[in-house]
Amino acid sequence: MTEKEMETEIRMSLTTLTRGIPEEIRSTKKRIEALWNKETKVFKKCAPIALEFLPKFDQIKKDENKAAFASGLSLFFLVLGDEYFDTLKNFSLKVIQHPNGSVREAIRKSADWLFISLSARAEPFLYPKTRSLTEKQKVVQAEAQKQYLNLAKEIELLIELYDKGDTRVQYIDEMKPSVNKSLQLFWSRLTESPVYRRILKQMRFQPYEIAKQRAEVEKELVVILEKSKSDYTLQDIQECIFHEDGKEALTDIISMFDTGQKMPSLDKILETVNDAWNLFPHKILGGLSPAEKFLEYKKTQQKNKNMVN
Repeated sequence: MTEKEMETEIRMSLTTLTRGIPEEIRSTKKRIEALWNKETKVFKKCAPIALEFLPKFDQIKKDENKAAFASGLSLFFLVLGDEYFDTLKNFSLKVIQHPNGSVREAIRKSADWLFISLSARAEPFLYPKTRSLTEKQKVVQAEAQKQYLNLAKEIELLIELYDKGDTRVQYIDEMKPSVNKSLQLFWSRLTESPVYRRILKQMRFQPYEIAKQRAEVEKELVVILEKSKSDYTLQDIQECIFHEDGKEALTDIISMFDTGQKMPSLDKILETVNDAWNLFPHKILGGLSPAEKFLEYKKTQQKNKNMVN
C-alpha cells in the first residue's frame, strides 16, 4: 500500500468513527487494526494524520461517536506517544473530563499507551544490564521523567477540582461513575508503577542523615528476610509501604517474616519494620517518607517563625 492510499484509508476511517452508526464503527475499528497488522511501516509513517482530527473533537455531535473516536485512537497513541506526547496528553486530560462515562473510559484506555511510552523512555531497556545509556538516551530519559511527574501532578490537580469530599469508599472501584473516578483510575495507573517510585527517589533531594538511616534499615531487612527464609524481598516491603493506605500494611509486612522457620525476635522485627515505615517513601505523602515530611514541617515552622520575628 502506498502512503497516499494509507492517508486516504486513515482519513476515511477516523471520519467514519466520528459520524458512523454502530455497525460501521465496528467494521472500521477492525479495518484500522488490519491496516496496522498488514501495513505497519506505512501506518506508522502516516499516523500523524490523526492529530488533525483532535481539534475537531467538540464538533462530533453524538457521544457514541465521541467514544468511538477516542477508542479508535488507541493504535495512534501507540505510534505517536513518544514524539507527540504533550499533544496527546493535553487531549486526553480534556476528554477524560467529559460528562459521558463511555467517552471517559474510551480515552482513558487509549491514553494507557502514554503510560507505556513514559515508562519505556524513563527506564530504557538495556541488554546486557551492565551497558550504560547513550547521551541521547540520557536526554530522552530526563525528559520522560519530567513528563511522568508533571502528568501525575496535572491529574492530581484535576482530582482536587472534581473531588467534592462526599465519596466515602476505600477503593476506587467502589466509587460511582464520575469524572473523579476516571481521573483516579488514570492517576492510579501512573503512580502504582515501580517506575514512578524510582523516578521520585531519583529526582528528589534526600537529606544525608535520612539516606544513611534508610540504607542501614534496608540491610537489616535483607538479613531478617534471609534468616526467616522468606520468599519476599526488600522490594516487596518497599512497594507495600509505598502503596499503603492504612496501618493494615504494617501487619502485611510483619507477616512476610512469618514462614514457620526460626526467625529473629518479634521485637527486633517490629523495631526494624517501624523504622522502615518512617524512612521509606509513601505515595500518599507525595513520594516522601514520614521522616522527610517531618523535616519539611520543621523547616516551614522555622520559616514562619523567622517571618514573624
